[in-house]
Amino acid sequence: MGRKSSITELDPEIRAAVDAAIREGRASIDDIVELINEMGGDASRSAVGRYRKNAVDQMRRWQEAREISKVWVGKLEEDPSSDVGRLISEMLKTVAFQTVGNMVDGDNVEADQVMLLARALKDIAGADKLSADRELKIRKEERDKAAKVVEEVTQAAGMDTDQVDFWRKKVLGMTA
Repeated sequence: MGRKSSITELDPEIRAAVDAAIREGRASIDDIVELINEMGGDASRSAVGRYRKNAVDQMRRWQEAREISKVWVGKLEEDPSSDVGRLISEMLKTVAFQTVGNMVDGDNVEADQVMLLARALKDIAGADKLSADRELKIRKEERDKAAKVVEEVTQAAGMDTDQVDFWRKKVLGMTA
């Protein structure tokens, strides 16, 4: 592993200005070198170029990941209880936790990256809850339909309420 970039060693205020200029895409390498010099820092053109390239590459990867996540979350929202929905949910969790691990190992954690991951994990948890709620609702509707059928059949057969209750409890597992 190579040594740390001289840009990361700059005063946090200078580095924040450099990061902002790169994010906004408004500054060339020479503009960033000039910005650093004006703010009292010192960095070579090649160090700025490497730092800028790495930052742009990282932003591009985050953008790609965000686009892929949108597609996955869309599919997950369409049918969260499907096998594909469950697989996507688990994949997103795995990717998020691996990314957090990589960020911590790299010692280069950006607040917006952590916020993006936190939001993704929150969305996944929400989708999982939505899936579980939907499944419970479907089960309740199925059980209610079955209870109605049991009631209709037992009444048609002339059974009394004790017999109806027996069938509800033993066949459907219902208490009332």
